[in-house]
Amino acid sequence: MAADQDVYFDSDVSVFKITAGGGSRTMTPYIKELRGLPGQYKVNDITAFGAVGEQPGLGLIVAHFSIEWLFNQVDVGGTYTILNSLWNAKIAAAFEYYPAGETVGNAKISGNAKLVVFEVTNRVGDYVAIHSEFYADNGVTCGLAT
Repeated sequence: MAADQDVYFDSDVSVFKITAGGGSRTMTPYIKELRGLPGQYKVNDITAFGAVGEQPGLGLIVAHFSIEWLFNQVDVGGTYTILNSLWNAKIAAAFEYYPAGETVGNAKISGNAKLVVFEVTNRVGDYVAIHSEFYADNGVTCGLAT
């Protein structure tokens, strides 16, 4: 059985924006991989005595996400420049992620996140890259593009 390709999206239409360096920046062209959004819930065991199976109680949203970037050190808009400014500022930055593009009604995941891992990586014979990890500050919002 073949999948209906009309209901699936290519990652080429995904959009990731972050507020840094004086404004909102579209960083999509530099992303190799984004993983971890919208996140997960902390789970508390609320199983009572005599229960026949485990009962999980959903707790706080935990949104840690990682992004692998292509290294670019353009003065204003490059990945190194923007991530370095976030790393040095040690503050949360607003982000917006549109997995299926910014068309009105498409999924939008947004929030504020702190850059906690910033590593330039390099393998012989491969592109120079940046590995980053963000921790969302007070969860994320899953909504729709407007």
